[in-house]
Amino acid sequence: MKVLTKITDTISKVAEWIIMAMILGLVGLIVTELCRRNFLNQSWLPTTELCGILFLWMAFIGIIPLYNKSGLIRLDFLVTRLHGVAAEIVWYITDLVGLGLGVVMIVAFNAQYRFVASRTYATMPNVHYTIQYIPMAIAGAFIALKSLEMLVGHIAAKKGGKAA
Repeated sequence: MKVLTKITDTISKVAEWIIMAMILGLVGLIVTELCRRNFLNQSWLPTTELCGILFLWMAFIGIIPLYNKSGLIRLDFLVTRLHGVAAEIVWYITDLVGLGLGVVMIVAFNAQYRFVASRTYATMPNVHYTIQYIPMAIAGAFIALKSLEMLVGHIAAKKGGKAA
C-alpha cells in the first residue's frame, strides 16, 4: 500500500511540474504573439492552436495533483456530517464514482482515438489532434489508480490493517 501511495505521490509531483511548464509555455506564447503583433506587425499562425493544446494539457494534468490531495469538489462535507453506515455508504459511492470517472476518461480516449489520430491541425499539418486528448487519458488513469488506492486503504483500515 505504501508503494502505491509513493507512486501516486510521485506522479502528482511530476504533474505539478508539467502544469508549471504548460503555464510558462502559455504565457511565453501569448506575450511573444502580442509583441510580434504590436511591434513587428507580424503574427505566427499556430499560436492559437498551440495555446489550446497547452491549455488542455494544463487543465487535464491539473486534475492529478488536485485528486491526489482530495482537492476536487467531492461529497466529503457530507461524509463528515454523517456517522456510521450512512457515512460509509456515501464514502464508497464517492470513491466508486471517482473510479468510474477515471475509467470513462480512458474509454473516451480509446473511442475517439481513431477519429483524432487521422486529423491534423490546419496550421500545424504534422501535429495530430491526438496530442490534445492524451492528457485526458493520463488523468483518467491516475484517477482510477488513486481511487483504487483509496478504496484498498479504506478497506484495510476498516479490517484492522494498516492504512497507507
